[in-house]
Order: sequence, then C-alpha cells, then structure tokens
Amino acid sequence: MKAAHVLLLGSLVLSACTSARLSHDEARKKIAEIGRSNLVPDAIEIRRIVSQSETQAIAEATITLAFQFKRDTPNAEWRIQAVRLGDRDWISLDELLAGINEGRRRTTTDAMQKVADAVEKYRSTNGALPNARDIVGLTDILHPQYMNELVREDGWGKPIIYEVTGPSTFRLLSQGADGLPGTRDDIVVTSGSTDQ
Repeated sequence: MKAAHVLLLGSLVLSACTSARLSHDEARKKIAEIGRSNLVPDAIEIRRIVSQSETQAIAEATITLAFQFKRDTPNAEWRIQAVRLGDRDWISLDELLAGINEGRRRTTTDAMQKVADAVEKYRSTNGALPNARDIVGLTDILHPQYMNELVREDGWGKPIIYEVTGPSTFRLLSQGADGLPGTRDDIVVTSGSTDQ
C-alpha cells in the first residue's frame, strides 16, 4: 500500500489563552490536542494568526496527513482506503466520512431548530407565520429581531427548505448527506418537533 502526504490548510477559531495574544506555540499545542490526535509538532505549521481579540483568535495552519491508497488489481484505479492524523491508527475513509457527516447532521439539526424557534417567536408576537416562500425570505424577516445567527444552508452547503404546511404549521427540511429528497438522510423540523 502506498502512503501519500497531503497538506491540509485549515482555519481554526481558538479561544484566547491566558496571555493577551495567542502565540504560534500555543496554537500548535491546542491543534495537536484535537481529538487526542497526538500530532507530532513537526506535522503542524502555523502560517499566521489573525483577527485576535481578548476572547478569540483565528490561526491558519497547515497539517500533514498520511493517506493510504489501494487498488484491487495492478491496472485498476487507486482509491483512498484510510487516513492517518499524527501518530494515531489508520482510520478508514468510510469511518472518517461517517464522522464528518454525523457532525454536519448535529450542526444542521441545531441550526434548523434555531430557525424553528425564531418562527415560533414571530408567530407568538404577530399571531401568524412569517409571509415567506423560501429560507431566504424567511430569514430576511426573522434576522436579527427573532434570531441572532443567519441560517440558510445545511451542513452540506445546500439551502434549507422552508414550507408552510397549514395556516399555523410549517416544516424545515435538509436533504442531508445524500442531497436527495425523501431518503433516511433527510432532517425534518416541523412546528414543535424534530425528525431525523
């Protein structure tokens, strides 16, 4: 099996440390601790730290990953079989993607619930649902008075679907990881409930 090293450029929002400014060394240490990955310090390069305030900073970092490739026959196409971060065990690509999708699912469910809560606040104040045909129109009405955060897309970058289902009922829908309607990946939040 072949291993290839690829650089991953990521921007991480880190809480400020005890000092006034986040140092490159402190950022590298915090990144190395993510998920108990035990990254080798040489695998992390802090490119720069920007946008510092007393409570937040953004560190742009390059992290070296190892990818394990495999093919079924000598003439077949190579495919990624596993990924290794730091000195951890190899993680199958399927496991990694499942973990990423689960995180996106939780984030999407939480975001959709915030929109649903804002719709309920609007209805309580105005006696009716917002007059909107889609998520953009809906959030234009709700933000910033009824919700602080502007939410229009799910964790996969697709627009959340907003539908009025009755005079006082509505539904929010994300088509989930597969992006297809009507599958078990769908995330649905209706007036008063969440279905996953």
